[in-house]
Amino acid sequence: MPAAFELRPGEDYLSVNWLEYWRARDFETAIEHVRDVFRTKDFGLRANGRFAVLNVGAVRTAVSENVNGVGNVRRVPLADDDSHSGVFGYATDDFAVAVAIRALVTRDSVHPAIADTSA
Repeated sequence: MPAAFELRPGEDYLSVNWLEYWRARDFETAIEHVRDVFRTKDFGLRANGRFAVLNVGAVRTAVSENVNGVGNVRRVPLADDDSHSGVFGYATDDFAVAVAIRALVTRDSVHPAIADTSA
């Protein structure tokens, strides 16, 4: 659903996390760091929740091709989240951007919000 990539009223950017910040050996380890941050923030991860791992360049292009401007992704660290970043360059009414970003999501780029611990 593109709604996950739409800006809410009052937001200047789409909140994301910079996985490479963690210098992890693989995406799954980096995502586990993000899960920990979400738990610390008490964001309430759900079994049906998902994280999408997307290429920064592709996201910038998706924004830039759908607005009269340039898309940008940059780090916006928070007190409780050093990996916090933002996708800038579009507004709440730029539905085409949300659709374009959603189109970047593939089966392989989606990871569960709660790790499977049954293995």
